[in-house]
Amino acid sequence: MYIPALSLPLHNKLNHLKNYKNKIISGKKTILRRLKKSDLNNCVFWLKDPEVNKFLSQGLKDITKEQEVEWYNYIVNSSCDLVFAILVNNGKKYIGNCGLHKINFDERSCEFGIFIGEKNYWNRGLGSDAIKTLIQFAIEELKLNKLKLNVYEYNHRAIKVYKNCGFFTVDILKNQHFYDGKYWDTYVMEFTKKQACRLKSEASSIS
Repeated sequence: MYIPALSLPLHNKLNHLKNYKNKIISGKKTILRRLKKSDLNNCVFWLKDPEVNKFLSQGLKDITKEQEVEWYNYIVNSSCDLVFAILVNNGKKYIGNCGLHKINFDERSCEFGIFIGEKNYWNRGLGSDAIKTLIQFAIEELKLNKLKLNVYEYNHRAIKVYKNCGFFTVDILKNQHFYDGKYWDTYVMEFTKKQACRLKSEASSIS
């Protein structure tokens, strides 16, 4: 029987994420499953691609397979992180990762992250579907109220997608990121359960 995180005693919340070791979440276009060690070769390959890593944390472009394995070992045993592989074609094709990080059940919040490493699958609505699928899981199953993320100002496509999925800008960190010879702002965006209810209500009224 599934027990919501908020109904657990505090000392049990730390182990709650172990319930999702084999979790599979189905969206309309994508399937999310827990990241496997066998996925790491793809991850390292993607992170070394300049067209992919320019949108990610600066240090990731130089990551080694050994560092990725070390990160994976941390993630699979973490009490505050869930990372999923994004699959398409009925689960046959692995195209990227998405995850919830720094999950805090007391504050009902987490940080959100996603990237599509397979560039042939960009601009097909797959990232949007994975985002919406993971948001629904975070809000409805983990009972979280707030998801937060950072995105660089030059990542126009991602900002548009996040807004369409219900995220809104709450802060702009000026000149926080250096890329391509200049400093760029970092947008801090949030998705809240209240926002989800409003969007659902608006969709119902339109239909």
